[in-house]
Amino acid sequence: MNNTKRPTIATVAEHAGLSVATVDRVLNARAPVNPDTAEQVFQAAEAVGYFAARLIGQRIRERRPTYRFGILLLGTAQAFYGNVAAAITEAAQRQAGANLSIQFEYVFDRTPSSIIAQIEQLAVQCDGLAVVSFAHPLINAAIAQIREAGVPVIAMLSDIHEAADEPYVGQDNHEVGRTMGWLMAHTCGARKGSVGVLLGGHRFLGHQARVEGLRSYLAERAPGLRLLEAVINLDNCDITEEATLDLLARHDDLRGLCVVGGGGDGVINALSQLPKQPSLCCILQESTELSRQALDQGLISLVIDSQPRLLATALVDLLVELQTTPDFDPIRHRIHIPLQIITSENARA
Repeated sequence: MNNTKRPTIATVAEHAGLSVATVDRVLNARAPVNPDTAEQVFQAAEAVGYFAARLIGQRIRERRPTYRFGILLLGTAQAFYGNVAAAITEAAQRQAGANLSIQFEYVFDRTPSSIIAQIEQLAVQCDGLAVVSFAHPLINAAIAQIREAGVPVIAMLSDIHEAADEPYVGQDNHEVGRTMGWLMAHTCGARKGSVGVLLGGHRFLGHQARVEGLRSYLAERAPGLRLLEAVINLDNCDITEEATLDLLARHDDLRGLCVVGGGGDGVINALSQLPKQPSLCCILQESTELSRQALDQGLISLVIDSQPRLLATALVDLLVELQTTPDFDPIRHRIHIPLQIITSENARA
C-alpha cells in the first residue's frame, strides 16, 4: 500500500512560504498576483511534485506580456561578446515578469551608415534595443528618432551620447580607468617608466573615459609613470598584437600596458612569442578562457571583468521596465555594474 500523500495546495503553500489563498489565486487566476510571487508558487509546485505544476507554469506564461528585444553587439572580441550573448539569453529565460525573445545582431562594418541601418532594422522588429556603439552625430540622431517613436534604446558598456542622458547598463568607465591606474602603480614594480594604452577608438566614450581615468590617477598618484599616446586597435586582435610588439620595440622603459576595450588576445599572442618575457604589468579587459590561461602562465598580470551575468540581468530587467516606464530617470535607468579584478589566484573561482 502506498502511504505517500499526494501534494496539495497546502503542501505547495508551505514549501513556498506563502498562504494557501495566495497559491489558490495563482492556480485559479482569482486575482492579480505579483509575477515574482507567481514564479515562487510555480517553483514550489514543481519541487513538491504537485500534479498541477505544469498548469501553473502555463498560466503564468499566458498572463505575462510578450516582448522581443534586439541586442546589437560588436563583431570583434568574439569570446567576450559570446559570453555576453549567452548571459543575456539566460537572463531572458529567467525573467519572471515577461515572455521574452532575443534577437542578436553584430557590427562588422563600423561605418555610421551601416550601424544606423542595423539599429533601424532592429527597431522595426523589436520592442526595445540594447546597443554597443561609438558616439557619432548621425547615430545619435537615429537613436533619438527611434526613442521618439516609442522604442526604448539602452546604451550598453559604453555611452553613445556625450551628455550621458540616456539609459545605460555597464561599468562606471572612469572608475575602471582609475582602478587600472591604481593597479598599475601598485603592481608594475617600478616608480618610473612609460605605460602604453590601447583602445578601440576615440569615439567610444567608454574607452575614452577609461583612458582619462587612468591618466588622471597616474598624474595624481604615480607621476613617474608616463602614459603614452593611446594607440587605436579597433578592438582587433591582429592589430593589437602588432601594436604590442611595436610598443615593446620602441620603448625600452615600457613598464605597463593597458587594453581598455577589446583585442586583449592580441597582447597575449604577442607576449607568448617572445623568447624572454619582459618585466611588464599587463592589464586586460574581460575574463575569457584565453585570458585565464594567460594569467595562469604569467603572461599577463590582471584582468578587469565586466561580469556579464550581472550585466545581462540588469539589462533585461531594464528593457522590461522601459516598456511601461519609458520616461528617462537618471537614477533608475543608469545602472553601473561593479567591476571584478581577476588575478591568477581567483581566475578559476
